[in-house]
Amino acid sequence: MLPFTSLSAATSAPQVGVAKDLEDSVANHTMALTVTGSPSSWAVDLEGSHDGLTWFWLGSGGSASGTLVHAPRVVRFVRARLSALTGGTSPTVTATIASA
Repeated sequence: MLPFTSLSAATSAPQVGVAKDLEDSVANHTMALTVTGSPSSWAVDLEGSHDGLTWFWLGSGGSASGTLVHAPRVVRFVRARLSALTGGTSPTVTATIASA
């Protein structure tokens, strides 16, 4: 499946990204994170769901721009959640998710 952007230059936390219905149960998910503005602290959670209503944690990233988060769990829906963003100069976080 083609990657999609769940968070696009998000500027505040907490913020829930756009969810994607994968239209099937898919077992491998990778989230790529891009951060600008040199924040002192930030964290993004990769979340999954079986029904699009109840979400659970699949993995987290927040150490450096370009971080990849891999989650080998079967879900039908995926999204990113910006759980922390502090410091820096006008920081932004973008999260792109690919599933296969």
